[in-house]
Amino acid sequence: MTTRLMFFLLLLFFIIGRHNVLSGQRFQTIKQAEDSLAVQLISLNLAQDDSSKNAINQCFSNTLEAALHFPSSDNYPFESLKTLVKITSPDQKFRIFHWNLPRADGKSRFFGFLKMLGHDPALIYPLIDGTDSLQSPDTSIVDNLHWFGALYYKVILQEAASGEKIYTLLGWAGKYSMITQKVIEILSFNDEEKPRFGMKIFPDFQAGKMNRIIFRFAATTTMSLKYEKQTISTNKKWNSKTRVFDYSPVETQLIVFDRMVPPDPLLAGQYQFYVAAGDIFDGFIFKQYQWRFMEGIDARNKK
Repeated sequence: MTTRLMFFLLLLFFIIGRHNVLSGQRFQTIKQAEDSLAVQLISLNLAQDDSSKNAINQCFSNTLEAALHFPSSDNYPFESLKTLVKITSPDQKFRIFHWNLPRADGKSRFFGFLKMLGHDPALIYPLIDGTDSLQSPDTSIVDNLHWFGALYYKVILQEAASGEKIYTLLGWAGKYSMITQKVIEILSFNDEEKPRFGMKIFPDFQAGKMNRIIFRFAATTTMSLKYEKQTISTNKKWNSKTRVFDYSPVETQLIVFDRMVPPDPLLAGQYQFYVAAGDIFDGFIFKQYQWRFMEGIDARNKK
């Protein structure tokens, strides 16, 4: 089947079936929905222009939303959908289903749904990528309709000073042909269980102004951003005999990442040139309900 024929068949499927897909009545089983989604992903990968991609992507999004209304979608693996990223919070409160769509200009747009688990009827929030309209993405607090788009690969559960649960998300947010981005995002929920992205929880990083941490660096390089167990030195105590400070090694969980720097100070702020500074790592440790910045970590578990 040619790309053009597949596109027109899927477009016809989209026009005829849109109402039934949105109402969740098209499929008798979630497996039927998955099979349909798999076909749409194949067509999406074969599409060669943005208009074709957008039409098929809308069809895929509608079908996925219908599939998520099945109660079994709470833990259904969707194994055949390799490019659909699925991630679940450690407390089984929510699942995020998301994907990205590369465009001809080199940028990516992100799409997704956040499903609250254990709800009947289903409680599903669409994730609308509002990155292009955010005047200050590093400091904005946004809802699901103005989301800073990313693909998350780690969810860290913590507790805020107020007692509410907060979820720290590590993700890839590559947007431009010359610049790649990674992000540390903070997700929380209000009393009505509506999601909120961003929180002023980084008090000693960039003067405490950031509501999320966005790393920007050259698209031709890589950056490690992990949450892992590390041995750090703490409990500093003065030793009067040796006249130096003694440190006690403690094993704890940290967000650890490469320090990204320009090759020349004159290129500061031109992120398309930023690369990892060798074996220099920084990080965040969760302490007193906040992510405290740690500079120059002696990372024992490297990459």
